[in-house]
Amino acid sequence: MATTFTIHPLKCGYIVNHEVSSFVYRKNYGGRRLDAPCLAFLLRGGGQDILIDTGPGPKARVPQHYTAAEADIDDLLLAELGRLGVDPGAIRIVVLTHLHNDHVGGVPHFPAATFYVQEAELREAAWPVPFQRPIYEVNQRGRRPPWVEILDRMEVLTGDSPILPGVSTVLLPGHTSGSQGVLVDTTEGPYLLPGDLIPLYDNWPADGGPAVPNGNHTDLYAYDRSFRRLAGIGATVLPSHDPRVLDHPVYPPPKERD
Repeated sequence: MATTFTIHPLKCGYIVNHEVSSFVYRKNYGGRRLDAPCLAFLLRGGGQDILIDTGPGPKARVPQHYTAAEADIDDLLLAELGRLGVDPGAIRIVVLTHLHNDHVGGVPHFPAATFYVQEAELREAAWPVPFQRPIYEVNQRGRRPPWVEILDRMEVLTGDSPILPGVSTVLLPGHTSGSQGVLVDTTEGPYLLPGDLIPLYDNWPADGGPAVPNGNHTDLYAYDRSFRRLAGIGATVLPSHDPRVLDHPVYPPPKERD
């Protein structure tokens, strides 16, 4: 019997008062703003808990990623895992879609985990183009990138790779050189967690309209190729920063009874 997983979105922080147009390349200039959630995802199945991304980190380190609504919460990721009864020390597998600081800030919480990252992403994060250095926290006086602390526990991948039966990575560059998505088998077919290749549902319209790159990107040619790959996979996509993902506590959503 094939292993299938449920997918639990975890709210780990926010990009506060964020201009939506920055997520949709050449669209919606001067339009709406939102508190865009920084989402991680917990996969549960076959006796395994697997974490996809770790959010920006605790409030003490990144207060700019918390809102007034979290006045009594010191660490959103830990609160979300606690809500699901998950011990961070028991997590053995963490897949990082990329190494931007709003996706890797929580890595110190998982002392027993192996972290899966693309080689191309690790190379880029070590010395990115100057415009990308702040978001990788590289060459920033007084800042130490969280991913540096887990270099000895990284499993470095070179392209699409199986993680466990029912879970595999898919190389999807464009947002960064080494961005990867995570393909997950569920009882309702494949789901794809694309990282910041697809930050909002607006980037991948459900009506089949034209896909729109993230405004924060490194290579539009690679982005186009990744969109074509994504279309060929035909999976249900869960964006990385869209508040509408939190409309359901678990995916696939339970079917409504008549």
